[in-house]
Amino acid sequence: MHLLATRPGGYAAGDGIVDLAQSPADVVILSAADTDLRLLADACEALGDELPSLRLASLLALRSNGSLDLYFDQVLRHARLVVVALMGGRSYWPYGVERLVEHAREAELELVFVPGDDTPDLELDRLSSVGAADCRRISRYLREGGPENARRLWTVSEQLTGTRLPAAV
Repeated sequence: MHLLATRPGGYAAGDGIVDLAQSPADVVILSAADTDLRLLADACEALGDELPSLRLASLLALRSNGSLDLYFDQVLRHARLVVVALMGGRSYWPYGVERLVEHAREAELELVFVPGDDTPDLELDRLSSVGAADCRRISRYLREGGPENARRLWTVSEQLTGTRLPAAV
């Protein structure tokens, strides 16, 4: 089962700490593009039980450091693979990038940063814990969307984590 956590209108200054109330999962995908998250959620529903446990969340809800710290403690620190699509590169979400890179160095976490558009970003490749080729494959699967690309994304996630991820419950 996956959860899609978004709020109409996104983040506004003064919102305080946003709690997405998600439980941990093997794979977490974060993006500011609600359309990408919705397409991926739809594709995941079509694939059913063959997927690993998954959480999808909007970066707009994690703009404040407090919101990210809470989400990190509840979800991100338990994940085996985190994929973050960043429109505008590292500067779009600097605190989040810093926290995840630090955690990936200390824990068994595969971290993939991809651009939020079709423009390659060498800095995001360098910050990822996987090779540039895997980053680009994952980026293409996310950009192209659909059930077949979602299936391919799960195949790559199994390869990156070195084991078959458990099916969703």
